[in-house]
Amino acid sequence: MRYFWHAMVGILTLALIIFVFFAFSLNSGHKISFTNNTLLTEPTVTVADPSIGDDAAAMTIVNFGDYQCEACATLDETLTSIAETFPGQIRLVWKDMPNSSLHAEATNAAVAARCAEKQDKFFEYHAYLFANQSSLGSDLYVALAEQLGLKASSFTRCVENADTLPLVERSYEEGVALQIAATPTVFLNGERYTGSLTESSLTSAIRAMLAEITAATK
Repeated sequence: MRYFWHAMVGILTLALIIFVFFAFSLNSGHKISFTNNTLLTEPTVTVADPSIGDDAAAMTIVNFGDYQCEACATLDETLTSIAETFPGQIRLVWKDMPNSSLHAEATNAAVAARCAEKQDKFFEYHAYLFANQSSLGSDLYVALAEQLGLKASSFTRCVENADTLPLVERSYEEGVALQIAATPTVFLNGERYTGSLTESSLTSAIRAMLAEITAATK
């Protein structure tokens, strides 16, 4: 019996170590490593992804975007409006997909937004970046942080050291694994939507999906 309890303690200790390692990896944004050989059919959603709305919402919308993409700015406003149309039913998830070859500041802006996230101001900062899309640059990033009342020294250090770059890169790699060819690309409960993403077309698609979910639960 003594050996049995020793074995049980050993197993429980090992399980605890694995759990702590997993939790650390998840929170650092490195739960999954996407390589050139990885292909996905739908996105993952973890605590490393900025989100707004109830985690248990019936509809999860995952938005892959670029802060210098004009269509992405338009879609961001559209999704905010749609979320207000379906209160409590939608969770919005942001994924960074900067196209650095076309947009010189896309990655830097994404890094800055993730630095704002460290001070619980991601979506406020995110909205400011899109509202000032034509002026992206280091001066703007600091100015926006000041407008939001962020701790200047911590924010500046985070941006200058690119502390949040691994989070941006992980998100980008996931987009590559999903074979995303252009931004914006959104997934409604795992179903991909690209092209002309008007508010009316997305609202119709969401309304139909929510109706199916409601019917399935009756």
